[in-house]
Amino acid sequence: MISNNFKEKEEKRQLGFKVIYDYTMGVLWLGAGLFFLLNKYLVKGFAFDSLTSSIFGIACLCYGVFRLYRGFSAKK
Repeated sequence: MISNNFKEKEEKRQLGFKVIYDYTMGVLWLGAGLFFLLNKYLVKGFAFDSLTSSIFGIACLCYGVFRLYRGFSAKK
C-alpha cells in the first residue's frame, strides 16, 4: 500500500517536471528560431548565410512548437 502510494506520487511529480521542462524548452527553441530568422534585422555584423539561417530558424520554430504541444498533451 505505502509503496504504491509513493510510486503514484513520484510519477505525478515527474510528470509535472516533464511538463515544465517541455514548456521551457519549447519557448527557448521558439526564441532561437526567431533569432535565426530575424538575425539580419536584429544584430548588425553577426549575420549568417541567409539560406542556412532561414532553414535552421524554421527547423527551430517547428521543434519549439512540437515541444510546446508535447508539454500540453502530457498535461492532460
